[in-house]
This record gives sequence, C-alpha cells and structure tokens, in this order.
Amino acid sequence: MKKLFLFLSLICLFGFTDQPETKVMSYNIRVSPNDDFDGENSWLYRKKATVVMIESEQPDLLGIQEGLFRQVNYIEDNCPDYGRYGVGRDDGQQTGEANAIFYKKERFDLIDCGTFWLSETPDTVSRGWDAACNRVVTWVRLKDKKGERGEVYYFNTHLDHLGAVARVESAKLLVAKIKEIAPEGASVFLTGDFNANYNSPILNPIREYMDMTRETAPKTDNHNTFNGWGKQVQGEKSDIIDHIFHKNKTPISYKTLTGDYGVPYISDHYPIMAIYY
Repeated sequence: MKKLFLFLSLICLFGFTDQPETKVMSYNIRVSPNDDFDGENSWLYRKKATVVMIESEQPDLLGIQEGLFRQVNYIEDNCPDYGRYGVGRDDGQQTGEANAIFYKKERFDLIDCGTFWLSETPDTVSRGWDAACNRVVTWVRLKDKKGERGEVYYFNTHLDHLGAVARVESAKLLVAKIKEIAPEGASVFLTGDFNANYNSPILNPIREYMDMTRETAPKTDNHNTFNGWGKQVQGEKSDIIDHIFHKNKTPISYKTLTGDYGVPYISDHYPIMAIYY
C-alpha cells in the first residue's frame, strides 16, 4: 500500500514536468577468454543478443562486469550511441576484466573518470585482503545535458567471489571513496555484482549511505539475478547478488531482465535495470 501511494505521489509530482527519466543498468556479461569457453553459451553465440538487449532496453547508463576487452570492444563497436570508460583490473590498461561504464553520448558529457582498486592501496594496481582476484571500481562524473541537477556520478564494481574479508572491507572502502569523489548532495548511482545476497550484512555500509533500488522503487520484483544458465530455479535459492543503489535520486521502477533477446540466456546473470527521476 505504501509503495502504491509513493507511486501515485510520483505521478502527481513529476507527471506534468519535463524532468527526464534516467535508465541505469547493471549487467554481468560473463567473462569469455575464447570462443570455446562455456560451449553453447559461449560469448560467440551471445554477443549479438547482448547488443539486441541494449538496443531494446535503451539504458542511459550501463555498467558491465567480467568484460574482457574483446567483449568490451565488441559492445562499443556495435553500440555507437554510447561512450565508454573502463580499464583492465590487472594492469590499469587492457589486461584482465573491466567493469566498463557505457553512457549515452546524446544525454551525457564525460567530465571526469577514474578507477580505484579494492585493496589497502586503492590508487595502484593491487589485490586486497584475502581476495582471489584484483577487484576494481570504475567511476565517471557526467554532465547531464537534459537533467536539472546538471551532474551525475556513477560507480560500477564487482566484489570478490571468494574473499570473505575482502568483501567486507571492499564495501567499507567503496563508501569512503564515493564520499571522497562525489560531493554531498550529488546524484549518485552504484551498480555491480556484489557476490553478496541482498540481505547480506556485507552490504550494510553501502545501505547506510545509499538506498537499494530494488527495495525502494514503487514498481519492483524479487527475481534471482544469477541464473546459472538456467540451472538456478527461481524460488529454490535466493541469488539476488547484482544490485543497483542510488543517492539523491527518485526511483520509479526496478526490473530483472529475463526476456529472450535472441538466445535463451545472454549471460549466467540477468541484467537488471532501474528507472529514476
């Protein structure tokens, strides 16, 4: 009932203004070192469907995880309406996975960008605590050419899948760095594969600073975000590990994108998307 009231309030508040919507998407594309990786679920067979998905859903901001540059470059080459920033986590250039950010060039101008590592030495290529891999946060500062607030800060990440200490410390560092980079009152988005379920205490530092859109949007769902190529049955186990957080924005909706874009599964994770005023 409260969500319905909020939704109706939003209609009244924004329905007669020209304040633009902002669509934010997070998408773990599943790493693909070669064309044989994952067999019938190889990137070779999924890459066109990924472009179809982006063209169909038209996110204004898109953060990917697990992207090797053969994949990042394919998306960039086939989605010419988008600009891109993101570096490889293993050398700060093009080696290793990238949490690349794509933004609509018609909507945004890139003002500033950067990368920090989730480690005790975040400003240099490094591996933190007990993590199995180097982990990074990609961020951009964008001028919104249509929005009233002018600027948007967008952070995109992928927490470690094995390091328990690393996930806890990474969440703390992530919030500290967002506070350092984005001024108080700024519009901020955070997306990623957090390798932590929505109710995990690992996410508490982030929850204390930002809102989880899946929980605060008037229109939402409760679908698993990890599908394991169809092996993970909805309701059998809670695998909501991909998240979108926001600060100083008004959510309209949140959705797990489970549709068919040309193949049964475009990744072992579903993309997720949120819409804001």
